[in-house]
Amino acid sequence: MKKVITMALTLVMCVSFAFTGTMQVQAADELICVDGSYLLDDADESIGEAVSITRGYYFKSGSSTISEIGTGKIGVGGDTTAQRVVGEISVYVKVQRLENGVWRNYHSWSAEKTNAAYVSTSKTLTVPTGYYYRVSCSHTASSDTGFSYTNALYI
Repeated sequence: MKKVITMALTLVMCVSFAFTGTMQVQAADELICVDGSYLLDDADESIGEAVSITRGYYFKSGSSTISEIGTGKIGVGGDTTAQRVVGEISVYVKVQRLENGVWRNYHSWSAEKTNAAYVSTSKTLTVPTGYYYRVSCSHTASSDTGFSYTNALYI
């Protein structure tokens, strides 16, 4: 239970540092957080939940996902859910790789739907091993926007 509480407090601290622009923080339980994402050496999956940028009249939720599915293979994607059917709903997915302490875009794509309340997209990518990877998504439902990102997996 103590480890769960420590992880929760560390996550809150990491997210708060991400919003103030801090690039790297050493967490209490020895996890490293770079620009809002923990660097996970032994995990095989991470899911990030969206934070709304606008008031949320149309936008309900969104998420980004990354999972290791084999040596040098990752499953990545994102989804956006609206409060109701909207004229346009989309998710823009960026796969990022940590290089010299900075997240660099590795691969990106988007998915859109019209007159819908939900959109989802995913891909399987073969990536060079020996790096941390994360997924960052931008979510749009009509005029509302949000963003999400996962923790980083070492592949």
